[in-house]
Amino acid sequence: MSRSSYRSFATIAVMVALVAPASLSAQFGRLKKKVAERITGDTAPAAAAAPAASSSTGDPNAKARQDAWEHPVAISSSALDGFIKGLKVENAERAKYVASAPPASAMGRWNAYQATLAKCASDRAKDDSAQARFQRQMMTEAQAGHGENIQKYTDSMTAINKAAQDRNQRCNEVARPSLTEDDYKAVHAEEDKEEAAGAAAAGLSPFVYARLKVRVIAYTLMPTGWKPSGYSPDELKSIDARRAEIKPLLGRDFNSSGQRNPIGS
Repeated sequence: MSRSSYRSFATIAVMVALVAPASLSAQFGRLKKKVAERITGDTAPAAAAAPAASSSTGDPNAKARQDAWEHPVAISSSALDGFIKGLKVENAERAKYVASAPPASAMGRWNAYQATLAKCASDRAKDDSAQARFQRQMMTEAQAGHGENIQKYTDSMTAINKAAQDRNQRCNEVARPSLTEDDYKAVHAEEDKEEAAGAAAAGLSPFVYARLKVRVIAYTLMPTGWKPSGYSPDELKSIDARRAEIKPLLGRDFNSSGQRNPIGS
């Protein structure tokens, strides 16, 4: 499955779990179960069948993964202490990975693409600012009766427009990197390392930490006015008390499924 497909399933699962009313729980139960299996990598139909699934699929982590999903650690102030510590370590590991990515790697190519787009946007903003400044100066000269001084500003604005047209053409021709399944696998493997480092810093097993992260981030990024399900009142109070501390750590890197946004998205 591609990274984008994986993230889509994750998003669906969390949204269903968070906002489905109790009256619709039976209707959505089967969908939630199927999507949860995709997210956790566990295809066991029920917890009771997990040992058999583990032996038949050859996945020794299936039971631990399913237990972490179905019986998440309670979200308390102390659990959030560990989560925040772990997320900071994850972010630090990601920053190192991004900074050291070889130019030919998937992350290196994506970084170069994003840097080019950022430079294009920055240059456009500078041009807009210069145009506005010249317009103000022209108005000042006109109001002062110095019409002879206006031409130089007009010439400058014409030059900016010409350079902007050339630049915009180049920017519009910047090719978005083409990422393969192998590229996504390489990035996913790195994300697993980052998450393992975060789990170690939090003092939790990787599966327990991953489940905690999904729940905390999903609620933190929930749109205003949405009413979550699957959380106790004390858990919501704990997250609300630390929301101002948690949200800056997410930046634009995470989505409402509690997962890190994949490159190429």
